[in-house]
Amino acid sequence: MSAFNILNNIAFITSQWRFLLFGLLLAFFSSPGQTFFISLFSAEIRSELNLSHGDFGLIYAAGTLSSAVTIIFLGRLVDIIRLRTIALAVIIGLAFATSFFSLVSSAVMLGFGIYFLRLAGQGMMSHLYATAMSRRYVAERGRAVAIATQGHPLSEVLMPAFALLLLAVMDWRQIWQITTILILVIMIPATLMFSGRKDGQDGAGVDGVRAGRDGQHWTTRQVIFQWRFLLLAGLVIAPSFTSTGLFFHQIYFADLMQVPLPLWASGYSIYAALSICGALIGGIMVDRFSATVIAPVIVTLLALPVFLLGQINSPFMVWVYFGCFGLIQGGVYPVVTPIWAELYGTRHLGSIKAVMHALMVFASALSPAGIGLMIDAGLPLNALLLVMGAVPIMAGGLGHFGCLAGKTIGKHKGTQTLPLEDK
Repeated sequence: MSAFNILNNIAFITSQWRFLLFGLLLAFFSSPGQTFFISLFSAEIRSELNLSHGDFGLIYAAGTLSSAVTIIFLGRLVDIIRLRTIALAVIIGLAFATSFFSLVSSAVMLGFGIYFLRLAGQGMMSHLYATAMSRRYVAERGRAVAIATQGHPLSEVLMPAFALLLLAVMDWRQIWQITTILILVIMIPATLMFSGRKDGQDGAGVDGVRAGRDGQHWTTRQVIFQWRFLLLAGLVIAPSFTSTGLFFHQIYFADLMQVPLPLWASGYSIYAALSICGALIGGIMVDRFSATVIAPVIVTLLALPVFLLGQINSPFMVWVYFGCFGLIQGGVYPVVTPIWAELYGTRHLGSIKAVMHALMVFASALSPAGIGLMIDAGLPLNALLLVMGAVPIMAGGLGHFGCLAGKTIGKHKGTQTLPLEDK
């Protein structure tokens, strides 16, 4: 990277740090609705409610899939409500979800608790920051999404440590109550102070919009029923399917490869560090070449860690696998997220992204079950890797042709100026 680009990046962060921090905090506090955080309390929950692993898994899947359906309709609110207002509503909704979860006393309540957490946390908080970053910035859209995305690895490092430390001295329900307080105390002031529009934000808000590459403002219905949707959907489905499959069945893979669990766990720090690098590199590449050029490539490259998994025969290869996985997986979200704004404009961006988010959640529910059934059927490792590796390769190829459609049409048509207000 040239010194000029480095100076540009520093200037961008320095001038836009308030809104970038707001996006990062939204990503960070999506963690109460993420699998990695909820699963930390699974033993206590199953013990209190007398649930088996299968019972808890079915309840979790039902809540997750229900939230995916709901966000298709709820996600469109970011298209019609000002950012500060919708952010406060989502934050209060997440606080309600965490508070409700601390009170669950039956399987039915647990199902509703999972549904609320997945909808408000993993769903709306993630949907909100990605849409906001894509709307507020055009020239630096990739970098903005990449920086905000760092809230996820930060939460993956800090939130488990926070939970496990408190589990040693208090009941799990109290931890969820403390989480509720943290959400309200940190996120409400952050929203009020950091969500406003500032100079240097060249993107659009709710009232000012930018057309897609073909000069049109696509509606969700037009996107879904246009042939290109079938080619582009894989760019969302494949990363979720492959990465969830690799993580969900990782203990099985480690045992199959005869890798001791402490050695396997040592790879997570490498994964986290390189996922941050991958996100930042991906964001810079998007700003230089556009998401429609980079996204199909990075999705296709997800087949590489799948291939490396089958080659693990030493501690060094464990770290190579995790490093490669983190670098590529870290770049996926920042390069795929801006595609929808580039192709379809920002007027209906919230609704369009809500559909894509729902596809991602469905894929994350399908992968553990599908790969699990293959494992139960006794299929060899090569067959499992073939499935998980073929999905991103096919998705990347189809996505490339989908992104090429309409490429020659002027990309600046339909742009509208916007007032310097809180949108």
